[in-house]
Amino acid sequence: MNTPRQAGWPQGLVIIAIGILPMMAIVTLMPIVPALVKAFPEVGGIQTLAPLVLSAPGLCVALFSPFAGTLTDRIGRRRLLLIFTTLYGIGGVLPFFITSFPALMAGRLLLGIGEAFILTIGNALLGDYFDKEQRAKWLTWQAFVGPACGVAVVTASGRLSMVQWNLPFLIYAVALLIAALAVFTVYEPERSTARGDDPDEPGTATIMAFPTGLMARIAVTTFVLSAIYFVYTLQFSLALDQMGVKKGSELGLYTGLVSIGVPIGSLLYKFISGRSNSLQFSVLFTLLGIGLAGIGLSPGLEVALAFAFIQQLAAGMVIPVLISWSLRELPARFRGRGMGWWCSAFFLGQFVSPLFVGALRGVAGGLLQVFVLCGVVCIVIALGNGLLARRVSPAPRLAR
Repeated sequence: MNTPRQAGWPQGLVIIAIGILPMMAIVTLMPIVPALVKAFPEVGGIQTLAPLVLSAPGLCVALFSPFAGTLTDRIGRRRLLLIFTTLYGIGGVLPFFITSFPALMAGRLLLGIGEAFILTIGNALLGDYFDKEQRAKWLTWQAFVGPACGVAVVTASGRLSMVQWNLPFLIYAVALLIAALAVFTVYEPERSTARGDDPDEPGTATIMAFPTGLMARIAVTTFVLSAIYFVYTLQFSLALDQMGVKKGSELGLYTGLVSIGVPIGSLLYKFISGRSNSLQFSVLFTLLGIGLAGIGLSPGLEVALAFAFIQQLAAGMVIPVLISWSLRELPARFRGRGMGWWCSAFFLGQFVSPLFVGALRGVAGGLLQVFVLCGVVCIVIALGNGLLARRVSPAPRLAR
């Protein structure tokens, strides 16, 4: 009788590397949003389209993740991971070689299709390879290492953009190196050894319906949080531009500086990971709200950066809180499909976010006012969730 293969640090490191790629899809281009506006002045509505370039992969993830999840459960993880990590890398570097706006968008969409499969498969493998305790460990490491790499990426991107506006796109070639590493480390998990949290979960002989109601609750919570979360990610460089920070190198420096809050936020998640979902979400929304509102109300750059640091503390908690909650709630047999729908909701929120900000900008009176409005909404959600948790004890209603 063959002993099932046990995952260890090589597989954990690859999952961390896979998890960095979706983050890179946006942060690599954060410092060059003003440069995009200047590079394509002939494109109508470029003020809205420039942030949309960053979030365009999110539309692909939203559209293709459910399909990716179903396909992953049916035919396996490894082969699809190798194919679509390579596609991500090709789409990422394409705008460096072809500099028209249509080619730029085409490359972003190719990257997004790859991202849909990468994120879905990576989250599924996390559940397949590791039990609940080990998952929390690797999620914490991912939330710590990812932002640290993000600081390096966004700083390098800002400096590269000063040499040539599209030079930062070459950073996406790292996906090709990750695909090569995955060839030697990622193995196809046996379905019988996929790790579930519930020892009483029905066996394969028992017909079990996909938990549609649970999935809808996870998707709605994820979509709302994602749309607000990406307000900072997609718009902060434009907010700094309004505050007088014009150089790409300075945008990269300031964005990277406050991003130090993200790994600290991931450690905060580790500290509260054993507490109720309601508490986790309340802390998350409170920090997010204070940070966003503070940026919008700041009288100067230094104060704005301080509040941006608070927002980044929340950013370090977003992915671990959402993924750990979703993996814990979803039955193991539907993990690929469920995480596909989770990715769809998260990145639909990413894609909608700049459109949402564009619509609110006219109503609120400007971009900084939109930051304030989103911050107030987060604080109201945090207070409402806390009150609801007190009334309906012990189960938190927002997250469970």
